[in-house]
Amino acid sequence: MQLVEVVQGPHTSEETAQLTMELSKKFNKLGVLLKKEINGFLVNRILDVIMNEALFLADIGIATPEEIDLAVVHGLGHPMGPYKLMDLVGIDLSYIGAMEYYQETRDPKDKPSPLIVEKYIKGEYGMKTKKGFYTYE
Repeated sequence: MQLVEVVQGPHTSEETAQLTMELSKKFNKLGVLLKKEINGFLVNRILDVIMNEALFLADIGIATPEEIDLAVVHGLGHPMGPYKLMDLVGIDLSYIGAMEYYQETRDPKDKPSPLIVEKYIKGEYGMKTKKGFYTYE
């Protein structure tokens, strides 16, 4: 991965943040300086919005996971769609993360997607179990 998210939290000095940015360059990486610490940092927070919308669209029958992945790859230029990415990372991790967030907020809109719950119950966690939204040999 080319990107390095450098987080300047409340206990990180300006000098440390700048040193880390310079070190990123030495490793031929692109550093992005986050001025404040936030849960999930930058990329994961943006990715979460995409994943949640992709799940919502499939949950309400707008398109299949495969069609959504095709649209994201060929329409947005992402290297893989959100469902393929969930298979790669692990649907079990998506479920556990969503459940933890729901338990924090207790907001019904934060419950895990029915698709994620179904895959989790079936033990279809993606690549690690050879089946998720896709099947792997």
